[in-house]
Amino acid sequence: MSKYDVFELITHLRKCPDTFLKPSSFTSSEGINSIALICDTYRTVSSKFLNKEFNIPTPDILKPIKDNHWEAIHISTWLLSHPNFINKPSIEDKLRDFWFIELGNASRYVKFKEWISDDERAEEMVRLLLYCCEIVPNGESTNEAADKLSSISSVNRHEVLKNSYEAHERIMRIKREMAEQKAREAANTYGRE
Repeated sequence: MSKYDVFELITHLRKCPDTFLKPSSFTSSEGINSIALICDTYRTVSSKFLNKEFNIPTPDILKPIKDNHWEAIHISTWLLSHPNFINKPSIEDKLRDFWFIELGNASRYVKFKEWISDDERAEEMVRLLLYCCEIVPNGESTNEAADKLSSISSVNRHEVLKNSYEAHERIMRIKREMAEQKAREAANTYGRE
């Protein structure tokens, strides 16, 4: 049984070669063939090297994906080259959601290079992959792992900031309305005198 040490996986992720940081062939003529990279990763994870259909979205779903998201996927295929993920067919069916839903959501708030240059973002990618694959990191309980992911989640952080901003805007609107009401009352009182 593999021991999924978060910090070992982060170290591996941060050594991602520059070739994985190129745009997708969907968006650049000189980009990486993203589908081939995904299929190779599926083969490595599943250890099925004969012709096999992999769980890849249709081209009409893939074409609108932005480069930042594609490059995050490319980086994550490097993460999946870690020995812990080789010949682990149990995670094969979980990768589609990781790549095209969860990583897509997070990539709206994280520039692709931050996945390898920023410690917290690297940890987020590792924990997000483990979470999607239903793998509990070594030395943690399921709840601890979920709490740690939640505490560094870019999506959660954005939601908190958005809610905080909206609450601040509501408070400021109420203060303006109260000030306007006070001004009207003062004007009415002055007009009657």
